[in-house]
Amino acid sequence: MITWHRLSPAILTLLVFLLAQGVGTILLLITGLLTLPDFNISLGNSLFSIILMAVDILAVLCCYFSLRYIRFETALNVTLIRWRPAMLGIAGGLFGALSISFLTDNVELPDVMLQMSLAMSHSFWGLLTLVIVGPVTEELLFREAIMGEMLRRGANPWVAIIVSALAFSTMHLNLAQGLYALPIGILFGIIYYKTGNIVLTSLLHILNNGIVAIQLHTFGEDIADISCVEWFGGGIKAYSVMVLLGVLCIALMKRFWDCYLPCER
Repeated sequence: MITWHRLSPAILTLLVFLLAQGVGTILLLITGLLTLPDFNISLGNSLFSIILMAVDILAVLCCYFSLRYIRFETALNVTLIRWRPAMLGIAGGLFGALSISFLTDNVELPDVMLQMSLAMSHSFWGLLTLVIVGPVTEELLFREAIMGEMLRRGANPWVAIIVSALAFSTMHLNLAQGLYALPIGILFGIIYYKTGNIVLTSLLHILNNGIVAIQLHTFGEDIADISCVEWFGGGIKAYSVMVLLGVLCIALMKRFWDCYLPCER
């Protein structure tokens, strides 16, 4: 049974995250108004990225100091990882991400989000936010704070995995990224449940965002016309690859689940 005691970490963490994003938006608008007409595109992009990093870190600190949902001593402890079986989880996560890319291929990112991501991929602060700070803070919030705290309160592991994945999907605030984030969040949740920390999920998250950043930087606005299905020949051939990747993902994650005992929290 899902009780408020077990579900509250998801609701409160998501509220903290959204409030932090709101604060960041207000700060950016105020700064823009105060610095006009000197608020050029370059300054705007860098400032946006810095503020985005700051509010993500602020949300993490609120969950750590105020809500006490984050335990850094275990969340970032690489000594807890059994690396040999962990490779199964990493491989399964990679194959899963590739397979899911086919399913979300035709769902376009909103134009404002696309332009924002393109701008971030062409600046140092944007890349730092997109590839490093964003993934790590999101794993601290949506895996450690939400899922970890739910598990510590006795929630069913699968309930905790799905709730954290739903929160992770919802926070993207758009259909294209949300549809992709939901199954990815489930895969990351499985890995987090077994390892007890966010090290592996952060590595996968960083790799995923890094590939996206390279694509954005390389193809620019033409990225909207790039299709995984077309890359693999389209039609039956492409979807056969998708199914194969999906089967490999499931097989590897099943093996990972069976041979990796869950970490105590």
